[in-house]
Amino acid sequence: MNKINRFIYNFILLLTIQLFGQTVVPEEGLESITPQELKVHVYFLASDSMKGRDTPSHELDSCAAYIASEFESYGLGTEHHYQRFNLLRSRLSSPNLLTISTPDGYKEYKIKYDFVPLRTTANKRIEDRIVVFAGYGITAPEYGYDDYAGIDVVGKVVLVFTGEPQEDDSTSVFEGRRDTEYSMVLTKVMNASDHGAAGLLIVTKPDKRFLRPPNYWPSLMRKRPKGAVPLTLDENTGSRVVCMRIGRKAAEDVFKYSGTNMKEVFELIDQTLIPHSFDIDSITVTMQTTLVADTLHTQNVFGLWEGCDPELKNEFVIIGAHYDHIGIVNGEICNGADDNASGTAGLMEIAEAFTKCRRRPRRSILFIAFSGEEKGLFGSRYYVNHPLFPLKKSVAMLNLDMISRNDTNEVAIIGSFTSSFLRKSVEEANTGIGMKLLYDQDRYFIQSDHYSFYRKGIPVILFNSKDTPDLHRPTDDPEKTIPEKMARISKLVFSTAWLVANRTERPDFIKSR
Repeated sequence: MNKINRFIYNFILLLTIQLFGQTVVPEEGLESITPQELKVHVYFLASDSMKGRDTPSHELDSCAAYIASEFESYGLGTEHHYQRFNLLRSRLSSPNLLTISTPDGYKEYKIKYDFVPLRTTANKRIEDRIVVFAGYGITAPEYGYDDYAGIDVVGKVVLVFTGEPQEDDSTSVFEGRRDTEYSMVLTKVMNASDHGAAGLLIVTKPDKRFLRPPNYWPSLMRKRPKGAVPLTLDENTGSRVVCMRIGRKAAEDVFKYSGTNMKEVFELIDQTLIPHSFDIDSITVTMQTTLVADTLHTQNVFGLWEGCDPELKNEFVIIGAHYDHIGIVNGEICNGADDNASGTAGLMEIAEAFTKCRRRPRRSILFIAFSGEEKGLFGSRYYVNHPLFPLKKSVAMLNLDMISRNDTNEVAIIGSFTSSFLRKSVEEANTGIGMKLLYDQDRYFIQSDHYSFYRKGIPVILFNSKDTPDLHRPTDDPEKTIPEKMARISKLVFSTAWLVANRTERPDFIKSR
């Protein structure tokens, strides 16, 4: 065959593979995913010697080394396999203060009784700032709701309610009685920061009974339980807002000068589902919070399988699972076999499966084992703010969290509403697996690492086998896992990732439910 004919032959072959062959899931990849190998991984990660893989701990570091070694043995690339990041174990120091300057005089409030700093607060003082009431502090375009629309909060102190509108109404657009991510305090803090606020005051909404704000700090407690203050992720503390929970007295004093009261404005928003935000410019607020912190360390673990398409290899399908658990509770080891040694084992088997295929996918596959999920999605939150590759090049994120229990024929598909393309891909992949796909578990959508990617506009799917009575208990042991089920779900994720990686079409993203 002469050079010209060989060139034409190779061109046609490559074109045929790209158009047809690449979307056929390779049998050699599927066959490499076995219950036996999944069981070996789970029994290592969830052994008593790993002491529940708490974040941070030497045992968790040992698990990271194990995962990195597996990735290395498969031939996965990256310059290094670790993404290290810092955590803060904070303690309340002094001074901490909250004062309000009103037309009637100066008011000073007491820590613990009238205000309590949040653990994510900035370490700073802000003085004489105008207050803006911003409803529930929510910006949710998918629900047609934005408390920040039409108001300027830059450099000001924002006052918001806990929760979300109509949360006791089963017909509410905010998922009825199910809490969405917008009810989370951390979401309200990040939204205030995104809008340029200098301070944030959060008050329990007035249909609840309360006087004092909730207390997070052992130094303000009569009894100081061990671990009462969880870790926080060491983010850019310079951009943090000063944030507090306040009690009824301080909130009523602020509303006194607004021309309305808490109950009236709460009822107005809940009855109409229309934001009712406004400046309270007749008063100013001074806030100061002071924390001291010990810096601790942990890491995510990476593996990269580069695609073969000259252009599409610069786009990435991310497959992830968290490898941490909750450690030792009340003297008993919580091994976390299902949660989430199972998902981590699946991640490793899927990574190996890609390397066993006789051809590479068109897009690249990035495998990430996340640390600190149980503490607040730390690893995934850190990654999306410090990505190994630009997030705009990440086309989808597939997450494995708890894949080893319950009916071996069922798998929960959580987050399918974020992309019609991804949902269709899962269903097409399942034709070769034959599992029953459950779409009724989206109430767990905000509780695992895929959520961090969703917040950045990346379509996601969580593969999950539903809760068990052993969740976060010492009884979540390796013996209760079902290796055959882990294998079936892992094959489903592998097949889905293969389809997404090889289609020219990029998955759509739908920020709506």
